[in-house]
Amino acid sequence: MALALNMDIKLTPELRQLAVRVGIGAALMVGAVYLLAVMPLLEGRRLDREIAEQKGNLERQQRLMPALANLSLNADNATLDAFRPPKAEPVPRAQAYLITEQLGHMGTADGLEVLDVNLDPASMAADPNSIQVQGVFSGQLEGVRAFLLDLNQLPSLSQVDKVEIRAVEGRLEMMVQLRIALGG
Repeated sequence: MALALNMDIKLTPELRQLAVRVGIGAALMVGAVYLLAVMPLLEGRRLDREIAEQKGNLERQQRLMPALANLSLNADNATLDAFRPPKAEPVPRAQAYLITEQLGHMGTADGLEVLDVNLDPASMAADPNSIQVQGVFSGQLEGVRAFLLDLNQLPSLSQVDKVEIRAVEGRLEMMVQLRIALGG
């Protein structure tokens, strides 16, 4: 029994319109399946990853919390005063004239030529507990650096007002203006 199908299919405008409608319907079905099934699945996986990450962060913080609490209990009551430089040891007022000699010796020891060092007694009007000293030195970079480091170690140094360095005839010339603490 041979079955023969002799069908003549002609593409008519109605068949074309039906094919377009079936294609659009299939595309809408695929879009609906994606929106209703695939999107929530992908969003759920993303949220699961974020939840796991946050749980890990929380566990890490819970492990660190006892250590941080212990540190805060053992810490001294730190204030800004603990971070300030130590107070200057004042020079007796009767020996203030020796400061110029001391700075001159420091400059010479560091390989600098001392051009001028002097006290400014008028500066005591602004601050009676310190006196301004100005010095001009000349030398090489190594000596200037060493002098500034030694100056920083000076126990009676109250503050450095100004440091100017300029090149003069193959050497450096440095002018320093500072205040020295004075005591009884």
